[in-house]
Amino acid sequence: MTALLRHSAIYLLARGLPGAINFLAIAVYTRLLAPDEYGRYALVVAGVGLVNIVCFQWLNLSVLRFLPAYPTPTTLLASVKGMYYLLASVITLVVLVAAFTGVPTAWKGLTLLALVLLWAQTWFDLNLEITRTRLQPVRYGIGSGIRASTMIITGTLFLLRYPVAHAPLAGQVIGALAGGLLLASRQWFGVRARIDKPIIQQLVHYGMPLTGTFALSFVISSSDRFLLAYYLNEQAAGLYAAAYDVTAQILLVVMLVVNMAAYPLAVSSLEQQGVQAAQAQLSRNIWLLVAVAVPPAMILVLFAPQISLVLGSQFHRSASSIIPWIAVAIFLAGIRSYHFDLAFQLGKYTLGQLWVTGIAAATNIVLNVMWIPRWGITGAAWATLAAYAVALIASTVLGRKVFPVPVNWKGIMQVAAATLAMLVVCFVMPRPDNLVGSLLQVSTAIFAYFCCTLALLYMVRHRERIFMSNGIFARRNRRDQ
Repeated sequence: MTALLRHSAIYLLARGLPGAINFLAIAVYTRLLAPDEYGRYALVVAGVGLVNIVCFQWLNLSVLRFLPAYPTPTTLLASVKGMYYLLASVITLVVLVAAFTGVPTAWKGLTLLALVLLWAQTWFDLNLEITRTRLQPVRYGIGSGIRASTMIITGTLFLLRYPVAHAPLAGQVIGALAGGLLLASRQWFGVRARIDKPIIQQLVHYGMPLTGTFALSFVISSSDRFLLAYYLNEQAAGLYAAAYDVTAQILLVVMLVVNMAAYPLAVSSLEQQGVQAAQAQLSRNIWLLVAVAVPPAMILVLFAPQISLVLGSQFHRSASSIIPWIAVAIFLAGIRSYHFDLAFQLGKYTLGQLWVTGIAAATNIVLNVMWIPRWGITGAAWATLAAYAVALIASTVLGRKVFPVPVNWKGIMQVAAATLAMLVVCFVMPRPDNLVGSLLQVSTAIFAYFCCTLALLYMVRHRERIFMSNGIFARRNRRDQ
C-alpha cells in the first residue's frame, strides 16, 4: 500500500498540473470560440484521437506491457521506432490524398492541421509511455506540464488574434512538439529504427486486440459528437463536447492517476511473485481508485450548475443539465477500464476485452441514433451512461473466466460510509447562491469525506495489528508448551 500511495502521490503532481491546465484551456476556449467553432475543434480532436487509437495505441500498450521484462530494451525500442515511422508514412500518404481529393474545401485546412497534430501527438504519447514504463514520474510530469502549458499559452494567443478552430489546434501541435522533444531527448540514444519480425509479431498479438478495444471505447466516448453534428449541427456537438470534456478533466484525471501508479505495480507483482500477489495488489488498487473518484463524482452531480459556470456563457446552461449524467458515466467507465478490464490484460486474453467494448459500442450507437433526434444532447448523455453500464457488467462477468480480479468490499464499505458523511455535510449546509459559497461548501464536504476515510482506515489498520499480535502471542504460547 505504501508504494501505491507514494507512486499515486507523485503521479498526482505529474498529472494534476497538466489536468488543471487542460481544465483551464476548456474554460478559455469556450469563452473565445463560438459553439460551432468549438464543435469543429472538438471534431478534429476526436478524429485525430480515433486515428491515434486505431494505428498507434497498440504500440504504446505493448511497450507498457513488455519493456519492463524485456532482456534487451534497445532491441524492442528499435522495432517500435521502425514501426512508428512506417505507420506515420502510410497515414500521411492517405491523409494527403484525401485532403486534395475528397475533403470539402472548408475542411482542407483543418485536415492538414489535423495531420500535423497527429504526428506530434503520437510521438509525444509514445515517449510518455516509455517514461511511465521506466517508472520516472518526475520526468513524466515535466513533459506533460510543458506540453499543457505551451498548448494553452500558444492556443490562447492564437485565439485572441484568430477566433477560429485552427487556433487551439495549432496550440496543441506546438505543445505536443515541445513536450515530445523533451521526453525523447534521452529515450532513443543508440536506438536505430528497424523492424524485427518476431518482435513485431509479439507486439501485434498482444496489442491489436487492445487497439480494437480502445477504438470501440472511442466510439462510446466520442461518436456522439459526430452523430450530434450529423443529426443536429456542429453547434450541438460543441455544446456536448464542452460539457463532456470539463467533466472528464475533473473526474477521469484522478482515476487515471491511480491507474498509472497501480497498473505497473500489479504487473510487477504478477511477474515476480505470482497470481496471489497480483490479486493482493489489485485489491489495494480498487480501494484507492474508488476512494479518490467518489468525491469529484459526487461534486459533479450535486454542483453541476455551479461547475458549468466555468464555461462560456453560450455553453453553461446546456452543460449544467448533462454534467451529472456524464459524471456517473465516466465513473463507471473508470472502474471498468482501470480495474475489471485488467483481467484481460493480466490474463493475456485481450480479445475478451474487445468483446466487452464491442457490446457497449453497439449499445451506444443504437441508443444515440434513437435518442439524439428526440432529446438532443441529453439523449447523447443518456446513451453514454447506458453504454458504460453495459460495459461494466460485461467486463465483470467475462473477466472472471480469464483472471480473477478481486473486489475489496471492505474498502468499498469504508468509502460508502465516508461518502455518507460527505452527503450529510452537503445537505446540512445551506445551498449558496455564489461561487465563493459553493467552493466553501465543496471544500467542507471533501474535508469531511477524507477525515472519515482516514479514521476508518486507521481503525482497520489498528484492528489488523491487534489480530497479528494475538496470532504471534498464540504461536509463542504453543511453542512454550
